[in-house]
Amino acid sequence: MKPIELVEILRNHRAWLAGRGGARANLALQSISGVKIPGVQLAKATLTGANLSKCGLAGADLREADLFAARLQYADLQRADLSDSDMRGAALSGANMSHARLARVDLRDGTLMVLNEQAACSLLKVDENNVDAEKALLVGANMSGARMGETAIAQSDLSHAIMREADLGHANLAKCNLQYVDFTGAKLAGADLSGASLRHAVLDRADVTGANLSNADLTQASLKEVDLSKAILDDTKMLTRLRDLERSIRAILTDHADWIASDGARGACADLANTDLSHADLSGIDLSAANLADAVLRGADLTGSQLVLANLSGSVLTGAKLERTDLSGANLSEADLTEANLKGAVLSPASIRNPDSMAKKYAWPTNLTAATLTRASLVGANLRSANLTKADLTGADLFHTDLTDATLNSAKLDASITHMASAGAAVVEGKVMVG
Repeated sequence: MKPIELVEILRNHRAWLAGRGGARANLALQSISGVKIPGVQLAKATLTGANLSKCGLAGADLREADLFAARLQYADLQRADLSDSDMRGAALSGANMSHARLARVDLRDGTLMVLNEQAACSLLKVDENNVDAEKALLVGANMSGARMGETAIAQSDLSHAIMREADLGHANLAKCNLQYVDFTGAKLAGADLSGASLRHAVLDRADVTGANLSNADLTQASLKEVDLSKAILDDTKMLTRLRDLERSIRAILTDHADWIASDGARGACADLANTDLSHADLSGIDLSAANLADAVLRGADLTGSQLVLANLSGSVLTGAKLERTDLSGANLSEADLTEANLKGAVLSPASIRNPDSMAKKYAWPTNLTAATLTRASLVGANLRSANLTKADLTGADLFHTDLTDATLNSAKLDASITHMASAGAAVVEGKVMVG
């Protein structure tokens, strides 16, 4: 195509968009590779199969454009508006779409439409072995509501992109940089996210059924209302290390450690009430007497930690790792411990000194009143004298659990009682006696 012909087409298209006659731009199967036309007005234009590779289209208006099977390799589409466009089968390898707007764009299929020497269209499957050399750049792109089912954009940079409610079912996003991406409500069922970096990503309410998250990094990702039980999580990194926690939280933990070490002479007892510590790695830490009321510790690792006399009332510990954790005398009333791992945990009474007579001590039982322990593992845990009044132990594994003198008034046991019976336990006046 000659430059003067392109200029005339663009002039007529602008007039058509403005309702002043002209004609809708039709560049189907045309080649304008390498042309620099930043900010060009091509909304609703027909660009089916067009060769736009290496074109300078920064800031272009391509809303509702027909880009079916268009070739956009290495094109500059920074800040371009591609909202509601049809990009099925488009070739995007090497394209720079940083901060582009792709709301409701259709990027489905995972195949590329290419042109042969006779200008005939043919289908070409993506060669995943060569994706590494031709990465797409979608940093900060707004792709809310985009349809990208089965799309292959492996090893691409989509950091800070907005993909709220996007359909990415069975998409190939392997090894992509997805840091800080907003996937709120996105459909990621069956998607390949293996090896992807999802640090700080927002996956709230996302559907990850069957998604492959093997070797993916979900450190500090937001996972509210996400069911990860149906995803593939082999070697997935999810825990937030202490050094990666917010500075204010690290300061509280440092002061608490000083408070513990100095027996209260220095530092301050930790107050982390209502704090979100989901998926935090707190293994081996001493949080004795800390205030964690209503804290969110979903999926947190507290293996081997000290939580003696800690206040965890109303806290969310679903799926948390509490193996061998010392929770002696802790307040876990109304806490949610669904599917938590409490193997070998200590929930027996804590020994407290009598302020009137330092030589005397008395036992302070662990409070699990109205706590939810459904499907929790309490194998080998010590719950001697624990208060489990109105606690829900439905489906909990109580094999070899020590429940001597534990109070179970109005507690829900059903299937769990069979485990206790096999361990020689008997309920007598609301208390469990283990023989």
